Amino acid sequence: MNNYQKKVTSDKLIFNYGKHSVAFTTIKYIESYAGNYSMIRLNDKGYICSSFTLKHYTSQLEGVCDFYLARKGLLLNLRYVDEIIEEKGAKLVKLSTGEIFKLSRRIGARLIDYLKENTD
Repeated sequence: MNNYQKKVTSDKLIFNYGKHSVAFTTIKYIESYAGNYSMIRLNDKGYICSSFTLKHYTSQLEGVCDFYLARKGLLLNLRYVDEIIEEKGAKLVKLSTGEIFKLSRRIGARLIDYLKENTD
């Protein structure tokens, strides 16, 4: 079986067996899709479907390249986080592109703490 690891370079993500590369700054978020796939959402409203799981990307990107696992199934690029909204006890994250995602209670609280520590 061919086991391929994606490479993290200084500013690009190379994936799908080396067929594609994307600059980190163009990735808004990566979300789990149909179990064993990931959708890489780009800031130009495009997307790339990857044959690797979100866990594969999380282990490589989280904490290294401004990416943060905001909830199960969603890896955010923190450069696009505009604000954290608390509404009726639920925490939501709003991206600069206008998209809004619900955060889990525990991970949402950790994300808020992480943002406070790294923006001061």
